[in-house]
Amino acid sequence: MNLNTTIDLDIKGFFQWWGKELAFLVPSKLRRAIRDRNGTLLFIPDEQGFTVNYLREDEQEISLQKRLEYIDADAYQQLMTQNPGFEKAEHVLCLNQTQALYKLIYLPAATQENLQQVVSFELDRYTPFKLDQVYFNAVVLGKTELGQLQVLLILTPKAILDAQLDMLDSWQAHPHRVTYSRASAEFPQSEQAYNLLPSRYRQTVGKFEQSIHWLLSLAITLLTVAALVWPVWQESQTVDTLKTAIKALEKQTQVVEAQQHEIDALHAETQKLIDLKQKAPALLPVLDELTKLLQDDTWLTHLQYSDQHMQIQGQSPAASALIGLLEASEFFNSVSFVSPLTQDKTTGRERFQISMGVEMPAPKVAEETQSDAAAEDQPADAGEETVDSTEETTDAAADELTEPDATSQGEQP
Repeated sequence: MNLNTTIDLDIKGFFQWWGKELAFLVPSKLRRAIRDRNGTLLFIPDEQGFTVNYLREDEQEISLQKRLEYIDADAYQQLMTQNPGFEKAEHVLCLNQTQALYKLIYLPAATQENLQQVVSFELDRYTPFKLDQVYFNAVVLGKTELGQLQVLLILTPKAILDAQLDMLDSWQAHPHRVTYSRASAEFPQSEQAYNLLPSRYRQTVGKFEQSIHWLLSLAITLLTVAALVWPVWQESQTVDTLKTAIKALEKQTQVVEAQQHEIDALHAETQKLIDLKQKAPALLPVLDELTKLLQDDTWLTHLQYSDQHMQIQGQSPAASALIGLLEASEFFNSVSFVSPLTQDKTTGRERFQISMGVEMPAPKVAEETQSDAAAEDQPADAGEETVDSTEETTDAAADELTEPDATSQGEQP
């Protein structure tokens, strides 16, 4: 990489390109209203006169074509009267192959700063003309692999161009540019880079008008840029605000999710305890049932309970009968002796060791609910009939008690 390489910046070309790109964003009607020039009026000379072609702005097709003869001095004024919009059109005199020529030449890169002056010194070496015989322009097309400048040299004899310009001047037509049709066709990138129009024919604009023009153009450019940038900036601000709000909500959401996880964990632990409690029977009802089943002459010396399994040891006058008693209970299942029965010599009772499974019986809620519902469904008339029958029974009993009294009173002397 060569750090000593010179970087060529075409500032003027850049701003021209930038202006065209920005102008493309402006509506066409507004562009036509604020531009000094609108469209192109192309004068193509021949032996009899001019063929005038009008090209609208940003259009390559000819929208109007008119023939102007040399002998008709009023033809141009009639054309302008019929088309008032042509006043703002750029007038361009386009020379043909018999009126101009071009040539590609190669020069050292150091000549770029004073290109026109260098070419003027050696013009007679590149062409058969002397400097005072032609109008010329040199345009840099690029650089070769060897670092030389590729230059397009365009020239026209002064006599030919002056004759054409004098004819147009007699019609009060004043071209803004003079081009060569063949050079423009083969090197379209150079069309706006050169102008063969002599300096004495060029229209000068006052500094004040030029300043006003540039200020208006700058203002329109700034407004256009603002119109394009402002909505984007607002959208970016809205996006930033939404991002900030989303971040705040994400923090709150994380806190809520953490709390929800804690709640879920506590709920799971609680449910686990509830499940364990529902699976494991309560010990007090089991002991109460065991107390009811064992007679007073049977006592226990050892009791062990674990994982819904109980093992008891003790003495009883009839230990073999305990299996049936315990098996008949809803609390116990799989009742069996762990070891054979033995006789205690001191008490005369049988020693036993029994193992059994323990489970809680199903609650009798359904039966109680059905009985309560049946009691509530009895009609009120049945209660009234019961009351009436009770009253009748009471009255009959009172009559029976009264009649003996009356009989005993009749028998008295």
